[in-house]
Amino acid sequence: MDSMLTNLSLIETYLEQLLGEGYSIHELHEHADKFQKKFNLVIVSTEGTSRIVLKKKSSKTVIKIGLPHHNRGEYSLFKALEHSLLGDLFAPCLQVSPKGYVLEMAYVSKPIPNARGEYYWFSPEFAKIRDNLESQFSFVKKYNPYSWGADFHEENMRMDRHGDIKIIDYSNLLSDMFSRRTSTTVKSAIRGVIKLEFPKVNLKLYCRDRVIHYNNNGKLMRAKVDPESLKAC
Repeated sequence: MDSMLTNLSLIETYLEQLLGEGYSIHELHEHADKFQKKFNLVIVSTEGTSRIVLKKKSSKTVIKIGLPHHNRGEYSLFKALEHSLLGDLFAPCLQVSPKGYVLEMAYVSKPIPNARGEYYWFSPEFAKIRDNLESQFSFVKKYNPYSWGADFHEENMRMDRHGDIKIIDYSNLLSDMFSRRTSTTVKSAIRGVIKLEFPKVNLKLYCRDRVIHYNNNGKLMRAKVDPESLKAC
């Protein structure tokens, strides 16, 4: 797998060159095409406030470019939880660049289906699922007291080919530790989270027949994408 990883240092060096020319790290969404052309990438998303997302054609990974504290926070949290049931909910982080400007993550290709004319996460059923899911990660605040929440909304979730839902943006859980405490390193953040007492979960989150299912230790919750129809995801 290592031989297939992207050379993130090249992308990071190019980003630093742009920053040196006066480009703003906060306006990368306006210049995603530069990375697209320079490295022959496909733009996946420019809608995020902290990062842009690109990938190589037919690649099974995505490249997140932007604020280092978000990339380092996301990478650190995954590495701390990757061998836990909570970590199974995350799209895996593969590597982060030396200065944190670039992150490589596994690509989860399929968006969660939406009801026509509305976004299903506004429904009471999905709101309860989301709140319960986010509460499972509240223990991270014992390490990162600055965290204001997980922010698990629909744009931060996608489905794999089996219908299992993966969280593709979970940086908010740790990013504040890197932005507010400059002494924080990836190594210290991983160590800090691992020392915490994890909640005991047996959690599954998936979509079947356009219904979102949440099952944690026998607690069953469902949210229909379409109130009337039940078509396959």
